[in-house]
Amino acid sequence: MSKKQSLEKLSNIIDEQSTIDTHIFYRNSFAISCYLVEQGEVVAAKKQLRYLFRVLGNDNRKTYFSNIVDSIEEYATEYAYEISANLEINKLFTNAT
Repeated sequence: MSKKQSLEKLSNIIDEQSTIDTHIFYRNSFAISCYLVEQGEVVAAKKQLRYLFRVLGNDNRKTYFSNIVDSIEEYATEYAYEISANLEINKLFTNAT
């Protein structure tokens, strides 16, 4: 059982690393990865997360980002809501249950 990670740090990283054009894209990409997990597409979700984390500066945050990837299967829905993606993305989770 993996430990749930606080996404406050990830949210701050997104804020620091994004522009007005990429801010919500990064959040939505993370939430879509969570949705893929919920749909049973774990390999695709983890691959998407690794690409996102590379863009956000994986070299300086390997342990933190690895911990998120390792715990995504257990906490995907919680993570998706916590990252504050678009409402339309969050609705995918209500429709999936």
